[in-house]
Amino acid sequence: MTDKTPLRLTMQNVGPIRSADVTFGDLTVIVGPQATGKSIFLQTLKLVLDRPAIHDTFKRYNVTFNGDASAFLGGYFGKGMAAAWREESSRLSWEGVAHTLPDLARPSRAKQRDERLFLIPAQRVMGLSNGVTQHFGQFNYGDPFALRYFSDKIHDLVQNELGAKTQLFPQPNRLDASLRKPIEQHLYGGSRLALDAADFTKRLVLQVEGHAEGLPYTAWSAGQREFTPLLLGMYWLCPAGGVSRREQIEWVVIEEPEMGLHPQGIEAVLLLVLDLMKRGYRVVLATHSPTVLDLVWALQEIKAQHGQEKDIRQLLGLPAGNFAKNLTAALLEKTYKVYFFDRDAPVQDISRLDPGADSEHESLWGGLVGFSSRVGEVVAKVASRAACAALGER
Repeated sequence: MTDKTPLRLTMQNVGPIRSADVTFGDLTVIVGPQATGKSIFLQTLKLVLDRPAIHDTFKRYNVTFNGDASAFLGGYFGKGMAAAWREESSRLSWEGVAHTLPDLARPSRAKQRDERLFLIPAQRVMGLSNGVTQHFGQFNYGDPFALRYFSDKIHDLVQNELGAKTQLFPQPNRLDASLRKPIEQHLYGGSRLALDAADFTKRLVLQVEGHAEGLPYTAWSAGQREFTPLLLGMYWLCPAGGVSRREQIEWVVIEEPEMGLHPQGIEAVLLLVLDLMKRGYRVVLATHSPTVLDLVWALQEIKAQHGQEKDIRQLLGLPAGNFAKNLTAALLEKTYKVYFFDRDAPVQDISRLDPGADSEHESLWGGLVGFSSRVGEVVAKVASRAACAALGER
């Protein structure tokens, strides 16, 4: 079960973030234009939660900073990012306890050193080079820790945990059939994700019916290249067998789960996200997709109007069965939060997603439906004008 204690992260004047005060739900969605600090915020969340584990990882791969906080912050956030913290004006607190990024850059003596948050970064496609997974040490100083660590976990999963298997998707013991079917239909189009060990290197390929050889990574669609490392991240979070989740992991952060995907593909990914919530993970998404907010709005409305499990099942297009029953029952008990990050303005809580709200940030869902709304207004105005002109000619 997810801990119901409210969890709050505040930041002021850190990079492009002017002021952020975020209380997390079971599902928290972050929206906003590029370069507004969403990724910095999420990486800071991981640093606050996983400081000992992060320092231990750098040490394990012989990356030493010799007490240089700027060097650590450049190695963690990315080269040059140490300047995001301004000593005179930057502020940071987690659950009411003040921190500074330079303090978090120092190794911790805490006894609890297990990782609690798993972050799937927006740059995840860089973890596969021509279909070959990359380990932590294959990246350079200045490449964000989130990318290096995620890639390393996927590398270990593919090369070791799944190493004896040639077919990676579909697998009957990985993910429920209700989750696999839309992935087969909308993301892989009936192809099978497999490992090809030719040239003594395990390489990801797509096996297409009628093709003697696997389709190489460079020939995949953009959506397939973006989705595959995300799928492998889901595999890592959802072990095979009777174990529902990774021990010690409480949080999952996914940046831009929609990248390169058709709306039907996004729906398939969102089912995976909801399954993570059912398993007890607290999930945070950073997105530019209105489909994600459509789902959050619908779930909140169904919950507020005392909707039933069958209503959510119909919303998600799931067949009746134990999986759907357990999933929908869990979703009715969850809490949902949405925050809008803007340039040169405080982060705004738009969780109600009220189309009639006074704030345009909320009524237009952080700008994600702004263009559609404007299109409707302009076309309606043109149609009305044309109708009036037609009446005048009679």
